[in-house]
Amino acid sequence: MSTLSQKRASQKEHILSRRPSEDDPHRGIHGVLLSDEITYYARNHNLIEPFNPENLKPAGYELTVGDEYFLSGEFLTLDSEKPEAAKITIPPFEVAVLKTAEILCLPRYVIARWNIRVKHAYSGLLWVGGPQVDPGWIGHLFCPIYNLSDKPVTLKLGEPLALMDFVKTTPFDKNKPLTELKRYETPKRMFIEEYNIDELRSALFTRAGEKLAEFDQSIRNLEGRFTFFTQISFTIFAVVIALLALSSKVGADALVMSSSLWASLTTAVSIAALLVAIFSHVEWRIGRFVTERYGILMGNRARDARRFLRRSWFGAAGVSVLCAIVGGVVVYRLSEPLFSDIRQQHFLTKSDLDATTSLTSASISELMNRVAALERRTPVNEMDGLRRDKQRDLQELRDSIARPGGNR
Repeated sequence: MSTLSQKRASQKEHILSRRPSEDDPHRGIHGVLLSDEITYYARNHNLIEPFNPENLKPAGYELTVGDEYFLSGEFLTLDSEKPEAAKITIPPFEVAVLKTAEILCLPRYVIARWNIRVKHAYSGLLWVGGPQVDPGWIGHLFCPIYNLSDKPVTLKLGEPLALMDFVKTTPFDKNKPLTELKRYETPKRMFIEEYNIDELRSALFTRAGEKLAEFDQSIRNLEGRFTFFTQISFTIFAVVIALLALSSKVGADALVMSSSLWASLTTAVSIAALLVAIFSHVEWRIGRFVTERYGILMGNRARDARRFLRRSWFGAAGVSVLCAIVGGVVVYRLSEPLFSDIRQQHFLTKSDLDATTSLTSASISELMNRVAALERRTPVNEMDGLRRDKQRDLQELRDSIARPGGNR
């Protein structure tokens, strides 16, 4: 396969081998050439090469898409043998430079004027080149095209691109000197790389791309923060519900915590509602602001981002609820044995002390009554011994009550 330099050398040699006609065989014909005259000059004076009669129009000829183009800072080629490589797609607001497939060799007495086909103009393509080709021009033409629409436009190799008409000039006198009659010499730029378009970019496309990248980054940051806060809110909600369920199993005395737990629950629900409201407002503002500021293209991107966020929000909410439920079950399973032990044990409470005091007072009163009765019926020495025994028993009883957990 030949290298690019060999290909360029062969193309240059072929172009320079052509010589523009200087003697007009149809001097009596003036004005715009019709299809018969275009055919005559194409076949006899190399006006168009290659010449395809199917591209003829009543007063013009359709130039087609060539095999080289420049787009997004790259010089690229089209290949007819590969379907995917035989077409060029121009993104919205981007500019491309295309080469015509035909080589023109304009006689010294003919000028050419060309413009993009109406079909492509209605697709949003804007031609920004010079409309006139001077007499004596030899070589391909290069067509800068700007996609003004908000949709990509695809062109295929060999597809009609522009319509060119040909107009006769005043008579050309080859004997006149160059100082009097200018002549178009050998083209200085024969190939697309020679036009110094390496840095050619669409300012709107570049700025729109930058704004779009910033917008996407902002959306990702917003989505991350919202998902994080949503998960925290649902987690707090689930933990509060789990604590309420656990507190209901401790007993009536533990319900004094209910006010604080309900306050936490209310706070969690309020936070979740506030986040949902903020997110809904931001989602609405994104679509409206971007559509108004950057047009339909960015508006479509904004709608895509909003749909993504909506799906992400429902997904995040579902995951958060699932994690909260699992966390609540795990906390309940881990803490249930502790509360079970608490419920099965009996600690000394005020009611227990009151009951013990009442029982002790009754026992002491009964004991004193019995002692008084015994004093009346028992001798003094026996009474002294009995009193000492009972005082000892009474002291032991008091000591047992004074010890923590003494009365079960």
